[in-house]
Amino acid sequence: MRVPAKTFIVGLISAVTFAVGAAPAMAEQPIEDFSAAASAVQPASPISQTLDTGGAPVLAGEQIDSVLTIEKIADVPAGFDVEAAIELAESEIGTSRPTGWSAPGECIMSAQRWIRAGGGAWTGGGDPVSNYDNATRVTLANAQPGDIIQYENIASPTSWVTGVHTVMITGVNDDGTFTIIQSNSPGGSGLVTQEEDWTPAPPAGFQAAVWRF
Repeated sequence: MRVPAKTFIVGLISAVTFAVGAAPAMAEQPIEDFSAAASAVQPASPISQTLDTGGAPVLAGEQIDSVLTIEKIADVPAGFDVEAAIELAESEIGTSRPTGWSAPGECIMSAQRWIRAGGGAWTGGGDPVSNYDNATRVTLANAQPGDIIQYENIASPTSWVTGVHTVMITGVNDDGTFTIIQSNSPGGSGLVTQEEDWTPAPPAGFQAAVWRF
């Protein structure tokens, strides 16, 4: 059956209009808004953080716990008769003893002998660190007569390596230097000597640790 041209055109326009209205539109992707959820978990007002160390500012390179420890031990007295220890050490100046492992002429063995003469509880042993299990480590600025200065290797502080040495402070001079008594200096001699106007001069790779019994 032949359809009139006008009728065909009207029908075609109606079909196209229906198809366009029924087909889904290609809309942009929806954007989620999390502002409501975010406001639900945010505090009502900003919270500021503070850090109160309760003391002097930390010096460069020092840890807070180290500073606090130094502050606490600055005035810790020696727990033995310092004068008796110094008296024995001074009486041995110019004398010598055998050297070797645990021999009485070794520097640390002599220092132990002097401290123990004053009743000091030097009971540690084994290496340059565990020897001081019953002692308190102090700073050089707080060193006083009766304190022990131990040269220890920085990379391996528990090793008995060349450069390890032990002295006892017997006096603190006005210029900040010390009077010390030591044994086995020069090395291998077992000789007890005294030095005035002395300052620690550990070899390269070593540090001077100050201990108080």
